[in-house]
Amino acid sequence: MKIIKEYKDEIIQFIKFNIVGVVNTLVDFSVFTLLNFLGVYCMIAQVISYSCGVINSFIMNKNWTFEAKGRLKGSDVIKFVLTNIVSLAVSLFVLYVLKDYFGVMYGKIIATVVSMTVNFMGNKFWVFRYVHKEDS
Repeated sequence: MKIIKEYKDEIIQFIKFNIVGVVNTLVDFSVFTLLNFLGVYCMIAQVISYSCGVINSFIMNKNWTFEAKGRLKGSDVIKFVLTNIVSLAVSLFVLYVLKDYFGVMYGKIIATVVSMTVNFMGNKFWVFRYVHKEDS
């Protein structure tokens, strides 16, 4: 119990980050599915749907997960964008490689799992590493 009390804020932050990740994934998959249904090429749909998830991620992580009050530094925004560009590139690569073997939707699921791991690591240890409630 002492460890839980000692790391309560970090545990809550981790849970919030994962909830945001689920919401981002729902946004991403919903937009992707809609665009796919409308006949948009899967690679273009992936860029658009992933971008919608990224916008949601930034808003929710800044305001809720990490409670970064005020404005972030420009370098934090650049780090966030770069982390998400790398994650997008990873997801595009995995989707491109796997779509012919497993189909578009299964390829999308695998691409999402891989890119979520990359994204979490980048956000936790690089983007929001030093952002605290009192920082802006």
